[in-house]
Amino acid sequence: MHNAPMPDPQATPFQITTPAQAAALLDFTYGARLLEQFLTPCTASQAARALGQPANRVTYHVGKLAGCGLLRVAGRQGKGTLYEAAAHTFQVPCALVQLDEPLSLIEPVMREISAAYAHAVLDWQARQGHLDLRGGHPLTVSLGAPHPTGTPAVPEGPFPPAMRLRAVQLTPAQYRRAQAALDAILSELETEADGSGEHARPATFVLMGFPGHLHGH
Repeated sequence: MHNAPMPDPQATPFQITTPAQAAALLDFTYGARLLEQFLTPCTASQAARALGQPANRVTYHVGKLAGCGLLRVAGRQGKGTLYEAAAHTFQVPCALVQLDEPLSLIEPVMREISAAYAHAVLDWQARQGHLDLRGGHPLTVSLGAPHPTGTPAVPEGPFPPAMRLRAVQLTPAQYRRAQAALDAILSELETEADGSGEHARPATFVLMGFPGHLHGH
């Protein structure tokens, strides 16, 4: 007689049932992004180090995620508590998401991205010694023509912020290949980023792709 293997609880989608669970999961900074740190058991302080976030802030949001059942206690590590994500997939009913208004989910995300990018630009200008836009370094806007060397010019100095935007005509197959290539870039970055270098610091890359033009809705 063979015993049937026990089902893996994390392989079963977690059903979101309350507004509090939906709000916690869909929080851009401390929802699914934070839960990803707990795909394997770790402590709140370990997650904070991995995200480059203050430990007390991450601990607070870990408590919120655990309080609504999205994180589960997985044991102890010294004086710290090990947590693990309740599942690897979460399903949110439409009734708990304002899908009738397209900006209800994406606008907070884009606002945070825009603000962080603007602060990065100002920080980089200050480090380069030309923060005063009235008489300092000119703003450079490069159009679609490629750089003479075949690669875009990268500003001098460490960690220069950059934005690339292209609208191109693609077939469905080409579009899927482009998305796969962008995913591969992010996966490669995660593989290479060990954070152990002397000058290492957190860096964010936002790769987006969508059909249509910016004003084509």
